[in-house]
Amino acid sequence: MNDAVENEEQTVEISGFEFSWKVFIPWISLVAIALGQINDTWDGVLKIWEFGQSTMSDEPSRNRLNKIYINADSGILEETLGSPVYTKQLQNGDIVTYYKDRNFILSAISKDNIIAAFLVFPQEGFTPNTSEHAGGPNYIGMPFDKSTEFVDSYLNVARIGSYYIEEISGGKFDLLYSSVGGVSEYLGQFSPKQSETLTELNSQMLLGEDYQETLKTLRHQFTPNFFGYSSIGTEELEQAILTYLEYELLTNKIG
Repeated sequence: MNDAVENEEQTVEISGFEFSWKVFIPWISLVAIALGQINDTWDGVLKIWEFGQSTMSDEPSRNRLNKIYINADSGILEETLGSPVYTKQLQNGDIVTYYKDRNFILSAISKDNIIAAFLVFPQEGFTPNTSEHAGGPNYIGMPFDKSTEFVDSYLNVARIGSYYIEEISGGKFDLLYSSVGGVSEYLGQFSPKQSETLTELNSQMLLGEDYQETLKTLRHQFTPNFFGYSSIGTEELEQAILTYLEYELLTNKIG
């Protein structure tokens, strides 16, 4: 009799209903499988979303730039942007490395494995985050004279391409490093009037003449097409500005 009871299918009563464990356990398994499929589906949705963000949005590029800062270990550059696409060593031993993102080219000067300066050259159509820059969030889209007063400037006039770069005061981390920005003919052709102003300013500076009015004219005529941050002077920072051949190499060869 007891054996019959023991062999009889065991049941459990819940709220007046009897459920056989032989029936209940398979239902639990089905629910678990369903939940697993939901998790797999959700993972798939997240991956599709991340892919869409990386291909359809500029946000990933802005996020990468936000991770780079002055006085950081230079290893953060490769960790964030991948291997450099171009490297050159300066006579003083400093290293200039160039990195390519689909929305920008970044060049950085490193001293003893520490980032001393970096410049960002945005591709057409890309608006980087410059909220921490002394020029403010709209720095790339407005003339130089709409920014705060400049501290120092440097320019170069050459047949293969000219450029102007300046350091301006202010910015979120002004006490730690400087905000810089400039305009390069390598990234876009200058108008005849702009070229004339740049040449005139260059001559006045070389001859030691008063050039303040010409500088004001230049800062009104030109809009920056690159920006960056630096703990070194503008003349030394010149080494990080893309030359025409470097720009052609990185845009055509690297893609």
